[in-house]
Amino acid sequence: DEGFICMGGKAPICPTAPTVALGEWASDSSARPAGTPVQDEGFICMGGKAPVCPRQARPTTGPITLEALQGEWVGSGGATIAVLGTDVAMNGMPLTQHKVTLRDDGTVSSIGTLWQCDRWAESGGGIEFRCSSTRENMECAKVEVWSRKSKSVDAWSERMKLLGYGGSSAAPLSRGVEGCMPGTMGIEMPPGYATSKDREEVALLTSLVQMWREPESLKVRSYQVVPDFTNRAQTGLGVELVHFVATSMMTKGFKKHDGAQGHDIPVLVREPPSSAFHGEALKVWRQRVSEEEGFPPVRAPEAEEIFTSLGNGHFFQALNLFDCQCTSINDANRKYIAGKDQALNEALTQGVTSVVLQHECPRPVRAKIAALLNTKREFFWTLSEDGKVDVSNMQENKEYCSQFEWLSKGMDAVQVDCLVRTHLGIKGSKRIMG
Repeated sequence: DEGFICMGGKAPICPTAPTVALGEWASDSSARPAGTPVQDEGFICMGGKAPVCPRQARPTTGPITLEALQGEWVGSGGATIAVLGTDVAMNGMPLTQHKVTLRDDGTVSSIGTLWQCDRWAESGGGIEFRCSSTRENMECAKVEVWSRKSKSVDAWSERMKLLGYGGSSAAPLSRGVEGCMPGTMGIEMPPGYATSKDREEVALLTSLVQMWREPESLKVRSYQVVPDFTNRAQTGLGVELVHFVATSMMTKGFKKHDGAQGHDIPVLVREPPSSAFHGEALKVWRQRVSEEEGFPPVRAPEAEEIFTSLGNGHFFQALNLFDCQCTSINDANRKYIAGKDQALNEALTQGVTSVVLQHECPRPVRAKIAALLNTKREFFWTLSEDGKVDVSNMQENKEYCSQFEWLSKGMDAVQVDCLVRTHLGIKGSKRIMG
């Protein structure tokens, strides 16, 4: 391959008779036309069009380099993938945050943080990737195989139809509101949907609370409160989160409710001794406390009324840690003592202003209220100076919310404990399973 003959252009004319010996002629560039080969190849000396060199076969073995990755591919799920340089596009959409990354030796390491390059597939010249954001965790990750896109467009189109990509799904870039953009989960809704959904759910929460609440708000002490069985998918509270809340109270001080600041206004259900749920709530919570080390002791008396928490359950048990002066489960040198925190001492001795529901409130309604209190965490009620809670109007808190706080609201007890350990970097807990 002389280089110039691979472009398909017109071949240079070879000289008919060199005037100097071959050795001198070859070393003297001024003695021959530019681009003329040293040895006459014959077929390029006719002045006709130079033949185009055949395209090199794609490698299917050896190192997976950037060059080997160029071109069009089809993923395991049927998506079309195009690689041009280090740019990657999926179904025609550029993956701007996920370009091809290379190792120091020039071999392919990953496609951004979506796929880690593993090896050549066993057959067909495809490439196996692992669906992992890091190479450390890729061994057990799902395998994604890229295969060269078939020359037959009809075969690929038929395969996509069999996979369910028909109608508007066949042209993702031209979809309307009823579809979604490529690379998403297909759950995108029309503009304004989230606002409308918030409005409906806040209205439902407000109406349910107004329907079942007692006329007046009430200050409730933490020792009287146990979790309601319906909260957090009937899994109760996460002991790690209870201690996390208590530690925050100790290090940052107790934050009274003040508009969008401080703790949420608790929603509780009054359970007199005659209530069908009174004995059940105490029994379930006592059993949970006996099985899970780290919860504060249950001090609610059998013969007196109690309150079950639909919202702020972790908050009340964190107060109980202070009231019982318990020790931290993650730091044996930390003891929960209120000390000179006036607001915290007031909450322990006088109680916390709460919205109280009647004990006749049905279990499905309790479960719905508990779920809405968690999912609508950014909305809050107002507390007037006389201690009354206005539940007729909820306001939205648009201030910054950490991802940790947002995630902790929607998880069950086991999941939220894992979240706290991950957040704090705890690796030696005996609660870690597996």
